[in-house]
Amino acid sequence: MSSLSLTAYKALARSTTLPQTDPYPERPEGPLIWGVVHDDTSARALIHLVERLRQMRGPCTLLMTYINKAPRFVSSKGTYCFALPVDTSETAKRFLEHWAPSLCLWFGGELRPALIAQAKANSLCMKLVSAKEDLLDQAIWRWLPSLSRETLAAFDTLGASDSSAYRALRKMDGVRRKVEIQGVLQVAAMPPTVNESVFDDVSMDLNGRPVWLAAHIQEDELKDVLKAHRALVKVNHRLALVLVAASFPVSIEARSVLKSQGWRVCHWEDGDPIDESTQVILVEEPEEMGLWYRVAPLTFLGSSLKSNYKGCDPYIPASLGSAIIYGPNIGRHTDSYSRLAASGAARIIKDVQGLTQAVENLLAADQSALMAHAAWVTISDGAEATDAVIEDIQMHLDTLESMR
Repeated sequence: MSSLSLTAYKALARSTTLPQTDPYPERPEGPLIWGVVHDDTSARALIHLVERLRQMRGPCTLLMTYINKAPRFVSSKGTYCFALPVDTSETAKRFLEHWAPSLCLWFGGELRPALIAQAKANSLCMKLVSAKEDLLDQAIWRWLPSLSRETLAAFDTLGASDSSAYRALRKMDGVRRKVEIQGVLQVAAMPPTVNESVFDDVSMDLNGRPVWLAAHIQEDELKDVLKAHRALVKVNHRLALVLVAASFPVSIEARSVLKSQGWRVCHWEDGDPIDESTQVILVEEPEEMGLWYRVAPLTFLGSSLKSNYKGCDPYIPASLGSAIIYGPNIGRHTDSYSRLAASGAARIIKDVQGLTQAVENLLAADQSALMAHAAWVTISDGAEATDAVIEDIQMHLDTLESMR
């Protein structure tokens, strides 16, 4: 991929970029997926893909890189996140020699010709994923028009997010290569496991009673949740609340508040039975959240009513069939909640009165089932495209292993 256009680009890059040090940790053993993301959504799609890959193959390192702004995500073991190096041959060589990725998934666009050229020189398998028209429109192509074709030639596959991106790729490539309209990849969360026998036992104990879940509840949200439940049981005395605090100290406070207010409580970790008189099921350990998201058709996700909190991930309950109610303070999860709300899978409330009304309306009219279905449809969007990419990755990693 050495050409006059690329040589000119490299010279321009050397003259306009600052030297960059490489503060990278030691590369872990085993396969390493290198992903380039452009926003929070592409980061979530990449993380979900690698989580599924780990389920299938075992440990796998994710190196997530970004161009302008670091994505907001929950860090986890085996995942690294760094800015892309400045686009010169020298930094590209150091970057690729250090990380030695097994494969690259480049989301969207904003292509880096020098880095991509070096990746091709290293015989790295590269896939352009869910390309977007606006991210493909780079000023450098107008100065060096042949450079776009040479850069795209380094990719083993070209995937467009929509027809506009498809046309842009065809134009950049000179209609030489196959371009697939793959759509966007799935943005979801791996649902926590559920012990089916425990789920069956709890369902039998509840005996068809209506139930709602209040999860990730902070100390200054406790009384609001219980005030809402008090109003709700006056309308439907069989209604049960599953209460899960945001932390163990809040659970201790919840025990005290529930006792002082005279609630009939099942302390789940203490082994208390759930019977017809149980009004509140207090869960103090988060390890079984998958169970309660399955049990409750409707979940209020706390850490969102007060301005000093920033919400929690809504995709986990959505993946297990629970409709979602949430407060206005959701921080970095805004895009996720907005996506679910737009499809009718989530509803925002502002205060305890809104919470009471939402639970009453959604349970009484069985709207929670419709919302839960909408949630499932929303988080399943892009699953087929993700499956296809995972299949390609599996084949490539199998090939690399066979060559050792």
